[in-house]
This record gives sequence, structure tokens and C-alpha cells, in this order.
Amino acid sequence: MTERDDALVELGRMITERREALGMTLETVFDRTKIRPEYLRGIEAGDYKNFPEVVYIKGFVRTYLKLINAEDMQDDFMAQLDRKFSLPQPGHKKQPDTRPQKNIASVLSNGSSMPKGFKPASHFWLFLVLVLALAGTGAYVWYAVSYGGLDLRNLKLFSFSGGSGSVVPAEFLSGDMTLQGSEDVAGVPVSSDETVSAEPEPEISPYLEIHAVNDVWLSVSFGGSQPVFRRTMKRGEVMRWDLNAQARVVIGRPTAAQIFLNGKDLGIANPTAKRSETYLYNPDGTYSTVQRRTRN
Repeated sequence: MTERDDALVELGRMITERREALGMTLETVFDRTKIRPEYLRGIEAGDYKNFPEVVYIKGFVRTYLKLINAEDMQDDFMAQLDRKFSLPQPGHKKQPDTRPQKNIASVLSNGSSMPKGFKPASHFWLFLVLVLALAGTGAYVWYAVSYGGLDLRNLKLFSFSGGSGSVVPAEFLSGDMTLQGSEDVAGVPVSSDETVSAEPEPEISPYLEIHAVNDVWLSVSFGGSQPVFRRTMKRGEVMRWDLNAQARVVIGRPTAAQIFLNGKDLGIANPTAKRSETYLYNPDGTYSTVQRRTRN
């Protein structure tokens, strides 16, 4: 194993320690990130032989580090991955090619005159090719207009982007340019029968997750039933429940519990609390505090 691999193995060991300190399993990481378990195990073992391209490896690592609040390790990870996969480092300049260039004449005929039988292309043939190209273009336009593929009445301006091009004046035709099935030309809107839609992101099932910043007593119940959890969480412990009904959570020390609702970090339950409080968390991501009743 090389020195580069040793560094990645050590970084993987540190990630494992951070994850275990949060009380998270690889299954929990998979549920939260959708990164396949074999890739998660490879990151923790420093073994990348079965991974896809390095750009995907970097994406997996960034997502994993963000989940376990270990983004301070990101720069070291990226540097070691760049070295392992021999990516160019920032500031590296490619050396100019100093090899002698060969003259085209020497390539064709070893430095002598053009070979026998070689004749320059005649201008007649060039002119003939140009005429055929124009004729083919005209035939295509006629066909498109005749069968409804191209509506000249809606054509206002057509131009080629670049240094030189041809332009049809606006006085010649009126309306907006519409080329069906074509790409956008010179910034002019183009309609198409095909619609490209982004792939929808996978839906996340509602869940409630509580991190114990310090030792904290909790009582958790769902839908008005009896508590399913009622004990003291130790510092660094993480508990997670599927949120199929409203959750009623009694927190003995609201300053010691960090709340995550459907993946959103709500922060400390109440940084200024002086006593226990009761909270309601709903599957739709809303939440509220149950106010204490005052005695008369």
C-alpha cells in the first residue's frame, strides 16, 4: 500500500469514529444520503477500486462529511483523492510542446516535391460542390414549407452566430422565427415537440431525529398513544423515529437537544429554556410548543 493509500485509510478511520460518536449506523447514513452501502464502506476503508469516476467519489465524500458534521476534513480528503488519481494540482501549468514541428511538405513527400499524380483541386469542382449544396438546401426548404415543417410567414430574422453569416432582412418576412425540432439560434426562441424535464428528486419519508448535545431526558409518543421512548439520552447519542403521526416530545433540558425534522435542522429546541418543555412535531414539517397552563 502506498503512502497515498495510507492517508486515505487514516481519513476513512476518522470518518468511522465521527459516525460512531454520533450513534449512527451505515444503514442510517444510507437512508439519509442514498449513497450505496458498498461505497460507504469503501470510503471508511480507504478502498476506491470499485468506485466510478473520481468526480463521483468526491461528491460521495462531501455528502458523507456534511451529514456527520465533519466538513473540517474535506480539504484533506480532496487533496489525497487528487494525488491518488493523479489529477493536476491548482496552479500547475502545462509545459509547452518543444518538439520540432514537421513541415507538411516533408510529411507528404519526404522533403521533395509533391508526388506524381497529385493535382490541386480544380476551382470548377469547388464551384460544383457549392452549387449542389445550395440546391439541396433549397429543396429542403421547399419541402419543409410545402408540408408544414417550416412556416415562412412566422420567420422574421435568421442569422448565424460567429464572425460572418447571412441575414434575411426583417422587411422580407414578418413574424417570429419558428424552427420545429431545432436548437436555439442566435438567441431566438425555438419551439420543439420534445420536452426535457429534470428527474424528480426522491421523496423523503417524514422523520424526527434528536441529537443529545448533553445528557437529556426525553419522553416521545405518537398520535396520543403511550410513550414509545422514555429515558435519558447520553451526550452524543442520536435517536430517530418515522413520523407517521404527530409526535409529542417532552424534553427535560431543551438546551441539550438538537432537533432534525424531515432532514431540516431546527437547531437547539430552546437555547434559553430554564425547565422542561413539550413540543409537537407534524409529518408535514410544522411544529409548535405546548404552552404551560398558568394557575390562578
